[in-house]
Amino acid sequence: MKNFNKMLGAGALALALTVTGCSAGGGDGDNKPRVDNSKGAADTGLLPTTAWTKADYASVKDGGTLTLAVDQMPDNWNTMQVDGNVKAGSEILDPTTGGPVVNTVDGGWALNPDYATDVKLAGEDPQVVEIKLNPKAVWEDGTPITYKDYDATIKANNGTDADYQIVGDNVYKDIESVTREDTDFNFKITFKNKNADWPSILGGSTAGSVQTPVLPAAVAADVTAFNSGYKSKPLPSSGPFKVSNVDAAGQVVTLTPNEKWWGQKPKLEKIVMKVVSRDALAQAYANKELDAFSIGTNKNNYDTAKKRTDGAIQQSGGLTWNHITLNGSKGALADVKVRQAVGRAVDRDTISASRLSPIGAPVASQNSYIYMPGQKGYEDNATAVIGFDTAKSEELLKEAGYTKAADGTQEKDGKKLEITYTLDANNPVSEQIFKQVQANLKVVGISVKNDTVPADKFFSDYVLKSNFEMTGFAWSGTAYPVASSESIFYPKDAGQNFSGITDDKLGDMWQKANAELDPAKRIELANEIDKTIFAYTPVIPLTPTPNTLGVKDGLVNYGAAQFQSIDWTTVGFKS
Repeated sequence: MKNFNKMLGAGALALALTVTGCSAGGGDGDNKPRVDNSKGAADTGLLPTTAWTKADYASVKDGGTLTLAVDQMPDNWNTMQVDGNVKAGSEILDPTTGGPVVNTVDGGWALNPDYATDVKLAGEDPQVVEIKLNPKAVWEDGTPITYKDYDATIKANNGTDADYQIVGDNVYKDIESVTREDTDFNFKITFKNKNADWPSILGGSTAGSVQTPVLPAAVAADVTAFNSGYKSKPLPSSGPFKVSNVDAAGQVVTLTPNEKWWGQKPKLEKIVMKVVSRDALAQAYANKELDAFSIGTNKNNYDTAKKRTDGAIQQSGGLTWNHITLNGSKGALADVKVRQAVGRAVDRDTISASRLSPIGAPVASQNSYIYMPGQKGYEDNATAVIGFDTAKSEELLKEAGYTKAADGTQEKDGKKLEITYTLDANNPVSEQIFKQVQANLKVVGISVKNDTVPADKFFSDYVLKSNFEMTGFAWSGTAYPVASSESIFYPKDAGQNFSGITDDKLGDMWQKANAELDPAKRIELANEIDKTIFAYTPVIPLTPTPNTLGVKDGLVNYGAAQFQSIDWTTVGFKS
């Protein structure tokens, strides 16, 4: 069983999964103290990092129901387990979970006093992180959250027990031990290998892209409970809300305030998360059946959302990037020259323009596997290898042993070069990208065949099993892109490495980058990794996607944000 982080279904914000997204519980509300302990990403310049309407806790009215849409019901309610690691599940569970840190507006991290009174890097050689948990923090049944929960969670996710079907062992694998100090609420994490992205496992989440930072020890220490104990029921809440009803038939989940919550009282009396198909989202919002929805890059969604008279469009920088994954483990795509020929034939700039211009977003192509445009460290490492050049594409195919037949198609040993492209049904953006890629590759003589599969089977039966030749979806990252991106590309059998190939040098390169605590040096190392990946071209990055949402007027402290964690106690409607 592969263990993978989260990816995002083709066509921004559909079937979303996230690269090592960690959970957000308490947020960055104006009424709560937040101690900033780091500097985050550089200014995006063109789009704000947070675009939602901010309001003080006191100015948010008590009560009200927030109705949101998700792509699917969770296949497993444990977001640390591979089948549960879809963005829809994370979105549903986000109000029910939290951890010692949150992400700030600029992509840094801050202490979350609901869960901890102190978090600090206490030593660098060896690396030691000291955590003092808030003794008031409890699970839904009133059991205190202690170091034992974190110890068991780390052990379950560190990759030493192959029976655990984990999302990924990034950061966890570098931990030597968890040690209790003077009480069960104070402990230290000692690393055997340095890792600068350590806050990511303590709740450093991105709005809408989350993973539970800690499980109850009884769950984490039991492999059966971890893998299958929560296929049909949610994990105990450790946040301001709890799951109070799951309507599997109607595909609706209802959340209500958690009676055991120790922090400030949530403003909302109810959150309703219901499954709505991608092609029905915009109309549901226009009909006032939803209070907010993710537009993605679909022009029809954008135009429909703009027509709602009591709503507005919010747009921030994003962490999501669409791409084409190439299965390099078999067939024609096993040849790096063919993979690069495909990359050279795809007009990425035109694809990006066709998706971003209609929604009023700055046009750019994604030219890095690790950083997003606007993030500190971003460099264009793509153009030199897969920049649009049909002549170079045909030259690469020739070097790979292909010749053009009379009908213009590429052939080798009497066999035409035909690649099957697997995409999810009822996703307009997936269809749009497929058609553009198909037309681009036809120019250089590569035939692309459509293999449209049911949306609810796209990941489980095709992507997760690498059951495709070429496919498209999107990765959704975090504010910790270096460590979190590793399992997409290394090792060859990593849960997220659906290409089935790697460069063995990457293991040592990532270990060195993760261990580098100097930010400038780490960026240099990360870009060397990026160039190494482009050299064997397992993935063709396409478009960086901003967060574009339609939001009902009066909804505050929720909406479009690139990095900032949501404080669910302050989400609500303006008085």
